[in-house]
Order: sequence, then structure tokens, then C-alpha cells
Amino acid sequence: MSKRIFAFVAAAALALATACGEPTATNTTANKAANTAGNTAPKAADTAAVEADVKKMIADFEVALNKNDADAVTKFYRDDYELIDQNGQMQTKASRVEQIKSGKIKWEGLKFSDLKAMVHPVGDGAIVTARATGKVTMDGKSEDRNSYVTWVIVKDKDGWKFVKAQITDIKGGTPPASGEKPAANSSESDKAPANR
Repeated sequence: MSKRIFAFVAAAALALATACGEPTATNTTANKAANTAGNTAPKAADTAAVEADVKKMIADFEVALNKNDADAVTKFYRDDYELIDQNGQMQTKASRVEQIKSGKIKWEGLKFSDLKAMVHPVGDGAIVTARATGKVTMDGKSEDRNSYVTWVIVKDKDGWKFVKAQITDIKGGTPPASGEKPAANSSESDKAPANR
């Protein structure tokens, strides 16, 4: 009985090996062109042109915010947009646009300055930082805005869109000008280890 099982298994293995045969060579000239077409390095972007596009997008966004135009603002956000606001609260495209539509948040004289863009090498994305100043009214309470904003933006079929953002309020004093180092402070809290 065990000899028959062994013979059956051996015959099945031999039949399987014969049926599968050798793998077909895929290195023919026709296949080489098809296989390498998707493996070429993407062309480097014209960084200056991308930065100009990004700065125009931010300028247009600034205009839409100052008009408190929810329909215009919504076009700048990708559907999966997320913002961490100055209070540490997470907002989505829907919640941010609703705040504008309802009048819960209004801007006046909002200005983005000191824009810096770090462009992805192929030009389809960037990380942008800016200083935001102006007046904002939230829930009927007005205050001057003095913040840094960081955006992650991508270019899709509909143009440039915000994907992620974070707002950080500037507390006490003015930030250093571009290229300057912050002034040394001798308080005990500043002497804590740098890796905190």
C-alpha cells in the first residue's frame, strides 16, 4: 500500500514538473522596453516655476479667506484635509468650511508673509511655511493673529491643494528676521536638555 502511495505521489510530482516546464525568458527586446518604461527616474521639476505657482496659490487663498468666501476656500482643500489649529484641535475640510459658512470664524486683513517653500523634486508637492498676521473673529471674539502656518500641499488633476496644516501662535515678542538666530535667554527652562 505504501509503495502505491509513493508511486502515485512520485508520478503526480513528475507530471506537475513536466506540465510547468521551464520559466519563459522575459528578457526579450520587446519586454525590456515595457519593463523599463515605468522604472525611469521622474524628470526634475523647475523649482522656481513651482515656487511661483505655490506662492500664487497662497495669495489666492489669502484673498478668499479675507472675503470669508466658504465656496472659494473649499476649492483649496483636498477632501482628506486636516488642520491642527492654534488651540491644538483637529479640523477637517468639512469643519473648517462650516466655520466660515456659519460666520463662526471671520478674517480681516489676514496677510501671509515670509513664505518659504520646500518643493518635492518632481514638482508635485511642497511644504510651505509662512507668518500669518491680521484680525480673526472666532465665536464673536476678535483678536489679532500672529502665527506661523505650515502647510503640506500637493498638485493633483484640479491643481494645488492643501492636505495638512498646522497653526502655531507666536507668543511674546517678535520672531527673528529670516536668517537670524533667536536671542539667548537665560531662564532656567531654556537650560533644559535640547532633546526634550
